[in-house]
Amino acid sequence: MSEDEHLAIWLDAQLKAELDLRPTRGVAKETRLGSRTPRVIILEDGEIAGYAELRRTGGAIELATVVVDPSMRGRGLAHQIVQQAWERWRQDPVLHRTPLGAQVDLVRATQEENGLQVVRGPLISFTRDAAMAAALVGGGFTMMPRKRRASRLWLWRSDFAALPLWTQFCIALDRLYRGSIFLFTSPKRIPHFIRHSREYRLFVRIPETAERPPPRMHMRSEREGGVPSDLMDQMEAVAFTMADTETSLEEISAWDEGE
Repeated sequence: MSEDEHLAIWLDAQLKAELDLRPTRGVAKETRLGSRTPRVIILEDGEIAGYAELRRTGGAIELATVVVDPSMRGRGLAHQIVQQAWERWRQDPVLHRTPLGAQVDLVRATQEENGLQVVRGPLISFTRDAAMAAALVGGGFTMMPRKRRASRLWLWRSDFAALPLWTQFCIALDRLYRGSIFLFTSPKRIPHFIRHSREYRLFVRIPETAERPPPRMHMRSEREGGVPSDLMDQMEAVAFTMADTETSLEEISAWDEGE
């Protein structure tokens, strides 16, 4: 049995058990498409322990399909997934669909330098799981507050409104496409997603912070090490209440002003 097939069997079982994740495509198709999918794989003692996919959506890179084996939860594996996703986002040209050897510079605007493309785009993730939310915040993400934003056609409070219009449009099309697949392959998931749709929160790692290493991952050591109080307040909010948090970082409101 190949490694891709072994991973596909494991992933197929996990996706069938987790209603919050995309439906499985079947072992054969997961095996065939797996090597073409940008992904993060965590191994523990040679066994598959964690998995995530990275996909480009409307200029943004989305960290999605995050899975941790139930028997290995509570070991900080979600933090490792977020850490590796950050590493790939800031330096992997293939993930950004640029030629091999291209320079990945997330701080400067897109331009051409010496024939090599410089790319830019935020790293985003949606989750309603408190443990995953804490891992994202510990990895340098910010949970976007829900606001009205009439300039982007959002007349009700939503964190989705923080994204550029093109990214919103592409994500909406992606979700519509996946929803149509659910209709034919996993109709039981549709009521689940509708019922919990308001519980999903948007987390963003902006390009301006790309080179800033994520905070240390263990909350206890962070408290002892003197982590800024605003970060600890945000981690406590997402870990225990999933409440809206106040964000004071100027770059959060300015990261997409160039559109």
